[in-house]
Amino acid sequence: MTRFYSIRFRLTATFLAIILAVMIIISIFLLNTLERYYMNNLEDTLARSGFLAADFVVGQLRGQVDAVRLSSLAEDVSRQAQARVLFANQQGIVVGDSIRVGGLLNQALDNEQVDNALDGNVSSTTGYSERIQHQVIQVAVPVMEENESVTGVVFLSASLEEVYRTLDDIRRFLFLATLLAMAVVGGGSVALARRFTGPLESLTAAARRMAEGKLDQHIEVSSADEIGRLAEQFNIMAKRLNYYTSNLKKFAADVAHEVRTPLTTMSLLTKALKEHEMEPEQQKEFIDDLDGELDRLTALVNDLLELSKLEKSEVELEIVALNRLLADMVGEYQYRFAHSGLGLYDQIPEEDYLILGAPLQLRQVISNLLDNALNYTEAGGSVTVSLYLDENEAVTEIRDTGCGIPEEDQSYIFERFFRVDRARSREGGGTGLGLAIVSEIITRHGGRVWVESEVGSGSSFYFALPLADSQDVIKN
Repeated sequence: MTRFYSIRFRLTATFLAIILAVMIIISIFLLNTLERYYMNNLEDTLARSGFLAADFVVGQLRGQVDAVRLSSLAEDVSRQAQARVLFANQQGIVVGDSIRVGGLLNQALDNEQVDNALDGNVSSTTGYSERIQHQVIQVAVPVMEENESVTGVVFLSASLEEVYRTLDDIRRFLFLATLLAMAVVGGGSVALARRFTGPLESLTAAARRMAEGKLDQHIEVSSADEIGRLAEQFNIMAKRLNYYTSNLKKFAADVAHEVRTPLTTMSLLTKALKEHEMEPEQQKEFIDDLDGELDRLTALVNDLLELSKLEKSEVELEIVALNRLLADMVGEYQYRFAHSGLGLYDQIPEEDYLILGAPLQLRQVISNLLDNALNYTEAGGSVTVSLYLDENEAVTEIRDTGCGIPEEDQSYIFERFFRVDRARSREGGGTGLGLAIVSEIITRHGGRVWVESEVGSGSSFYFALPLADSQDVIKN
């Protein structure tokens, strides 16, 4: 039963139903149109023959009527019109019949068409003829004098057998055309459905394997249509999910290691302080070590809490002069950079670059980037903070002359828990969350962040924020 509910079956059935409905509608319309055409054409032909015959017999219906002569004339008209021809007088009595034997001579034509013709109107109808056992079309034409008085009727009756035979042939042709169209469309729809559903089945199978924990899935993309783009996005999702899962596992191991190491150290230091007599200088050294390990744990917890707070809280924005904020931060960091043997320079314009932002969060962004440059730039190097306009964005660049970032790591540098140099980051107190916090804050401000780097030549970290428009400035 499952296959009857599949997309492939429903797509094929839908195509077949559509082509069947279309062919039925076309067939009905075409047959009705052709039938009306043939009927109207035959009726016009009979009417013209009737009027022509009426012109011949109008003089012969006055006074004494010659039935033999009129019947002979009816035969001539019958051969030309391919119809039975009757002449009737003013009383509706047949005075001429194209059928000599078994005809209707001297019999009254008692039907509605003759009555209408005697009233001066052309009348026609279709019906079944017992004599020929077939449908016929009958036309009655009045025979009129010059003074428009009716002196008789020309009655013509033609078989519709040829018309219906032609219509039957067309009906059979349309039926065969419908079968052929359904076969072609059915075959094409099966192939098309297989082409559509094949990648979907592959996606389903890959998703099932991912649900089982096998995250390293990849779908071959063979087209550029919607399904191809879906497969491509699935591959991206699978790759990132696999990456995030791997990094979460690594992060769990990192956290366990980073927490265990200072806790172990703190435990040993505490036991040493409790169990051994020490000189004041030695005690102070042990206490300083305890304080450093506590600072490492506090930094890790603070970064985790900061990320959690950023995800849950709404950003309250206000007008901020980004150039002033950057200048203040550069001034605050001058001493730390000088103490580390680094130069800190700025290329910040005096003109106000107004943006909508949360000042404390933006200070944290700049602080994290400056700390990052400070930790990864050797003594004697330099860091430059620049600000410039790029269309409707204010772009901040923090460029260092440090060790640089390998190209394969640059696309992951803003991911949570990622470290380029794990051992060095741990020694410097890094948690692997600083740049992730930068990315989260800038994204929530409607901006973008990126890095350009070359190993051995340093790195440039950028963040771009949209400028505040005049309405925002007026409101604030």
